[in-house]
Amino acid sequence: SGPCDDLGTSCDWAIKVEVCKHYLKGLPFHLTENILDQAHKLLDNHHDIDKLLLLILSAIENCRTRRLKTPVYLYSSELGRIRLLESLIGSDILQNLKDVQFCMYNFYHRTDLGPSVWSDDEDMDFIMSRLRLNEKED
Repeated sequence: SGPCDDLGTSCDWAIKVEVCKHYLKGLPFHLTENILDQAHKLLDNHHDIDKLLLLILSAIENCRTRRLKTPVYLYSSELGRIRLLESLIGSDILQNLKDVQFCMYNFYHRTDLGPSVWSDDEDMDFIMSRLRLNEKED
């Protein structure tokens, strides 16, 4: 089963992003980037990942950053990763980015695959399953 992104959820996210964009659009680049840096430090965890994603999506849609670092804890939210990738594809920010770090694909944190300890004697199929993306993310 795939992510559950019904119309209500999509509309709710779109409204929240528009409101956040409104507040970020008047800020200079360096201030927006500092806000994102601080937000990463405070919100990159299981409980606050949606708040951080909201700030990132708003900065992307406003083209208000030259650096993009995706949250590590976004690894557990397929829908969040897809939202972020769709936002990147749908914006003009890619030509302005100078530094990009896709931390959301930190495969050491795949909780659905058991312990996050990697060893040399693991089965190759198991190792490859850790690296497999959803087909929408390919």
